Amino acid sequence: MAKESDNPYAAPGESSVAATPQQPQDAGGGYEQTVLWLGATWFFFILFSYYVLRPIREQISSTYGTENLSWLFMATFVVMLVAIPIYSVLVGKFHRSRLVPSIYVFFIFNLILFWVGMKYCPPEFQIWVSRAFFIWISVYGLFIVSFFWSVIGDMLSTGQGRRIFGYIAGGGTLGGLVGSQVAGRLVSKIGVANLLLIPAGLLLAALVVYWFLERSTSRFHQDADQELSGKATGGNPFAGFTAVFKSRYLLAICCYGLFMATCGTTVYFQQSEIVKAAYEHLGEEPAKEASTEYFANINFAVSLVTLLMQFVIVGLLMKSAGLGITLTVLPIAYALGIGCLALWPSIEVLAVITVIGRAAEYGIANPAREVLFASVNREDRYKAKSFIDTIVRRGGDSVVGSIYRGLRETAGLAMTTLSWIIIPIAMAWAVLGLYIGQENKRVVDEQENQ
Repeated sequence: MAKESDNPYAAPGESSVAATPQQPQDAGGGYEQTVLWLGATWFFFILFSYYVLRPIREQISSTYGTENLSWLFMATFVVMLVAIPIYSVLVGKFHRSRLVPSIYVFFIFNLILFWVGMKYCPPEFQIWVSRAFFIWISVYGLFIVSFFWSVIGDMLSTGQGRRIFGYIAGGGTLGGLVGSQVAGRLVSKIGVANLLLIPAGLLLAALVVYWFLERSTSRFHQDADQELSGKATGGNPFAGFTAVFKSRYLLAICCYGLFMATCGTTVYFQQSEIVKAAYEHLGEEPAKEASTEYFANINFAVSLVTLLMQFVIVGLLMKSAGLGITLTVLPIAYALGIGCLALWPSIEVLAVITVIGRAAEYGIANPAREVLFASVNREDRYKAKSFIDTIVRRGGDSVVGSIYRGLRETAGLAMTTLSWIIIPIAMAWAVLGLYIGQENKRVVDEQENQ
């Protein structure tokens, strides 16, 4: 069991069982180096594929307006309600060496179907293809990334994860950087539909990397005469839901995700309105390409800033200030950013706060959240984490989206007014971050005393 003094990223008086490193010191032998390089490469391909697709989703959201966007968020939430129990059943019954290829082949097949739909469906059906794609990519992004970290968590001990986690995350950020550039540069040359073929090939490459990683992991555990990791978790498919309400620690993490959804979805809807107004004068097809290119450039900038935060800032922040303070960075960034957008609601200001907000989420908040899940048992790491990352997050998106639409269209509130309302919510979110830091210390202390 990890001791408080073992954690180089805990502030005085605070502990955690894992953290993002500054550099992979004492790599722990060939196995750890193998997981580092193959894990980073695997995550590179995952986020490369996602960042080619993400601008298409954002272009769809800016095209159809807030009314349709709120329904799309609701539909995504409903799909999550069905998908999460199915995912939990699969995790409970199958070894990951069977589960990972099955999930990846499923998504590759989906991408090919969407390519056919976008390229060959009659114009009157294109709107339905686009809406289905919006829902699908929300599931894709959350499932693929959340599942990746659950699998990597299986392959590493706490100490190993503490040393190499940040570099694996950095590999994914580099993939996002490349994916954003590929989408931005190619969309005007090959069209939106043909972009879908690129992620299909990237997922196949990711699957090949996983295969090599799984072989190395299996060989290591066999040579070390240890139980082979990656076996089915067993248990109830609804265990993720019940675990959240049995643990005040997991419930607090769940509430953190709801706050994130509240602030993030508000900015997302404002983004939809601002970008649509900026490009609608170009005409339908040029506006699609221009907005897709805009979002690709935003994603590129987000990846650059995220790299800086992952490799320079977050490790120092966890070490010097502790986990609780680290979790307050994103809420404070949102409070300041939304305040600026309330004063200057332009596409230029939107671009700046989007880059800062998302980079703070990916580069600081997400690594801190991965640390939180390192102190829970294996079943909760798969099931409760997926429940929080998918149903809770998308449920929050859906509810907030409906409220935003009602306040804008029914109550007639201005976008600026809604921004001012969100600021105190963001500050309450920051207070919750401090509380979770203390809860993490309590959970780790209880584990050490058992």
